[in-house]
Amino acid sequence: MATRSAGTTSPVRIACLVPAATDIVAALGLGENLVGVSHECDHPLAAGLPVLTSASIAAAGLDADTDPAWVDAQVSAALEAGTALYRTDLALLRQLEPDVVIGQAICDVCAVPADTVAGHLPEGASLVALEATSLTGLEDDLAAVGHALGAGDAADRLVASLRSRITAAGAAAPEPAPSVLVLEWGDPPFVGGHWIPELVTRAGGTHVLGSADEPSRRATWGEIRHADPDIIIHAPCGYLLEVAVDEARRLFRPLGLDDRVWVADASRLFSRCTPVVAETVEALATIFAGGSPPGFVHL
Repeated sequence: MATRSAGTTSPVRIACLVPAATDIVAALGLGENLVGVSHECDHPLAAGLPVLTSASIAAAGLDADTDPAWVDAQVSAALEAGTALYRTDLALLRQLEPDVVIGQAICDVCAVPADTVAGHLPEGASLVALEATSLTGLEDDLAAVGHALGAGDAADRLVASLRSRITAAGAAAPEPAPSVLVLEWGDPPFVGGHWIPELVTRAGGTHVLGSADEPSRRATWGEIRHADPDIIIHAPCGYLLEVAVDEARRLFRPLGLDDRVWVADASRLFSRCTPVVAETVEALATIFAGGSPPGFVHL
């Protein structure tokens, strides 16, 4: 168990403002040290813990009746107006007295930006901002969190395990490499960015319409048709798998592309740059080799 300082057995108290942070803390074996989590933290260890964040607009809890174009319009309007998409319960954060608060500095649309709480931490608490947009960045995040929590050795072991699993997954890559498109939103279509093209490449595919470490971007259905990917991974942020399957059928069947589409459990496998990326690469490699991994549905 990580402790606050040398010579004491008092455990480090950890607050997470983003699901990726909770996933990393759990992967380091420190889930019992959690004292507060975000409203989107879905790790089993987060169940029943105080919730520190909330969404400012109705973009959470997506179901089969939610229009993705409406959600996109709501988010775009809020950003244009300078309206924060998320709130943090700063009074509760101070009340919980964490020693370490873990947030993110990658995407203001996805979660609370870490810098919004920087001046509101409990006395003596430190802030760690996750910044990974690549697998190398993930290793840096793991090292930073491990250092802050007194779990540097555990972080080193985790990094070594991730490297080994990802290398092994890509070792049997098919020839020629399949062309692959990952979409992280359906209407309008958004091409997966940051770490997602890298995951495709490491699994033995070639990502189209986006390159490693570039942010996600809007695309057109004309671009997608022209790119003519062999495989399309539909991984819309925030969707349950069964809801994403329903949406994929509506989007891709009229275009005659449904036979190429695999629908992913996006929140678990694509939306976070956490240790789960090893599982994602393994799953993609299985698809590229003609298999059917868990967490995916083929239309």
